[in-house]
Amino acid sequence: MPALTVRAHFPLGVFQGHAEDGSPSRIPDTARLYSALINAAGNGTEAEFRKGQLRLSSESVAALSWLEHHPPTRIMIPDHVPAFGRAAITSYRDDGTAERLPKSRTGRIRKSSRTISTSTALSGAVGWLWDDAPTHVVETVGRLCSDVSCLGESDSPVVLTLEHIDATHEIVSEPSELHPRGVAVRTPGPGRLEELEKAWEAEHPAKLPTKTQDRPKLTEHPAGSRIPNSALQALQYERLAPSAPSSDPWTTALIMAVSEPFKPHEVVDWCVAAHRMLVARMGDSAPASVTGSYAKGVERPANRVAIQYIPASCLPRLPLAGNPESEFASGALAVLLPADLAPEDQLEITSALNAPNKRVWKRGADGSRQSVELRDAHLIGLHEFWPEVHPGWHRTWRSIGGLIPETRRQPDHPELGHWGFEQAALLSLAHVFRDHLECPPTRDYWAMIEAVSDVSRGGGSVLATHRIADSRITRYVHKAPKSMGVVQPYSATLDLGALVGDRTLIAIGQSRHLGGGLLVPVDSPEES
Repeated sequence: MPALTVRAHFPLGVFQGHAEDGSPSRIPDTARLYSALINAAGNGTEAEFRKGQLRLSSESVAALSWLEHHPPTRIMIPDHVPAFGRAAITSYRDDGTAERLPKSRTGRIRKSSRTISTSTALSGAVGWLWDDAPTHVVETVGRLCSDVSCLGESDSPVVLTLEHIDATHEIVSEPSELHPRGVAVRTPGPGRLEELEKAWEAEHPAKLPTKTQDRPKLTEHPAGSRIPNSALQALQYERLAPSAPSSDPWTTALIMAVSEPFKPHEVVDWCVAAHRMLVARMGDSAPASVTGSYAKGVERPANRVAIQYIPASCLPRLPLAGNPESEFASGALAVLLPADLAPEDQLEITSALNAPNKRVWKRGADGSRQSVELRDAHLIGLHEFWPEVHPGWHRTWRSIGGLIPETRRQPDHPELGHWGFEQAALLSLAHVFRDHLECPPTRDYWAMIEAVSDVSRGGGSVLATHRIADSRITRYVHKAPKSMGVVQPYSATLDLGALVGDRTLIAIGQSRHLGGGLLVPVDSPEES
């Protein structure tokens, strides 16, 4: 069964909510998420009209009941602080009710006080993860998420998606009441939906009051109702131990559907245009991880933010809400985020790509202006991007766009032989993984090749190469150093060994950051 992930993005960067005693809630818990899903199921597009009222559908009830019996195994809690520090700001407003003045027959509109400075500033999104969930639950929850407008109070808008999360806490398997571990998270238990429905029916009787019964009184107070909580439980979640640094070049991506498919010989041009659009949206705050312009003396990372186009024919089914098959019919543009990307850089990139009206412009070969529209950006993980390998099959990788060598032809090596496309492909592979290879930090390219192809360490190998007879190199690379001389594009088939997982998305070559060198899996029976 697939994993179910719910990601809560707060566009304003703050969350506002209160507990029953009026104290502020700093982070939305699982109980709030569950209540928001119930509200969406009863009032949104998934609701059914029965006996003059909107009620929950059987599919929604089944999905919500499953959530009651299966608490999330992991959650994502971002760094957070009170938005207004410790200062309390109180507002007095008319609450629409009347009260009698002492020793008087007249009344006045009642004013109530409310503390309005209790929101929490979040450094990122909040998330929940269930390891295994039935497919119908994942699909139903995805539809309900699209109908949720706020999480907490109405001034705390939210966008819920089924996108990848980086969990920070894991449920405690053997909790202790005497020695609690981690943080306590309110979580719905069995019977939560039933008790909320009963409370709703008590507040909405079938017989409406008469005009006389509903006549306003001189002294009247809000008739608030107490929300039942007998089916809520406090589960303990402890912070996950820091994981070892990932060897994947790019760990996550912001993926966007495009309005029109890209022609193969225009992919690099469109990716360059998309890069310009991203930098323009970020303005002067665009970091070096995006622009590629690092200050003098700053060590350049092996990989920075990359932009790749994935054709619809190569695009696997993505774990997104809605109907991704039709949304991505023209392919997708993916902004790949490296493993060592600073959190503040990712936040700026996400904000730039979450803005509306994303359109990329470029000039065609005939001088005309061309444009494509980019749809909503979805954050996905790249470690499990491609489909699983079937048992008994072996996965290799093929470049769907031309590869560009990293350097000119090198002098022959006395033991390793002549320099050709095979060595150029291995060098490109070494540049991608150079932060994880045991090789001298010099321009000894032969040493880099030996390090990346070391079989004892799970290195990679080149199975085949093919020269691309095309002198129009702008189809394969945006810019090439003058020291390269004649630039010769080529294609290659590789075995990546243990450098990355069998399902990781990766690109190699000099143009890997702007549309070139994307590798796609090729599976064949092990007997062959």
